[in-house]
Amino acid sequence: MRKAIFILTALCTVAGCDKATTEAAIKAEINEVCISGVVYLVYKGYSKGGITPKINADFYPYTCTQQAIPN
Repeated sequence: MRKAIFILTALCTVAGCDKATTEAAIKAEINEVCISGVVYLVYKGYSKGGITPKINADFYPYTCTQQAIPN
């Protein structure tokens, strides 16, 4: 009985090892924009329309001039 359970368990674990899926990878495009002197990251694609300020290691936002990063 133990031998049958072991073989069944082994077959169940190997059954999931089929060929690799060919699904398209989810891509997210991230653009930097300058709004009121602060650099923001704007997400396009997967999470459409998401925006967050770009921060440095000290948790302060990156600043910019309007000429540095165009809208």
